[in-house]
Amino acid sequence: MDEILWSKEDGYTRRTNNLGGFEGGMTNGQPIVVRGVMKPIPTLYKPLMSVDIETHEPYKATVERSDPTALPAAGVVMEAVVATVLAQEILEKFSSDNLEELKEAVAKHRDYTKNY
Repeated sequence: MDEILWSKEDGYTRRTNNLGGFEGGMTNGQPIVVRGVMKPIPTLYKPLMSVDIETHEPYKATVERSDPTALPAAGVVMEAVVATVLAQEILEKFSSDNLEELKEAVAKHRDYTKNY
């Protein structure tokens, strides 16, 4: 949990961001922190017995290794997904026809919430 503080200079603030920028499903003004995990890619070091689907003869499966190069790619994909979702939510909250109008609407909203 993050304690809520008040000062005349900064308004409502928090000393920590243990909740990653969210409280009750809404952002709280802190930086958004997203942590993700990836299921390990299966590795088969002891080949298992299998069956050839054409001849129905038993055979030993090949040794497969995990691919560590998938992890950096997963980070790029996750970052893009989070950015897309955030952009969609910003555009839903602040409808505008161009980037300048969007920046102005966001700035007005920040001023409003800071002086609330």
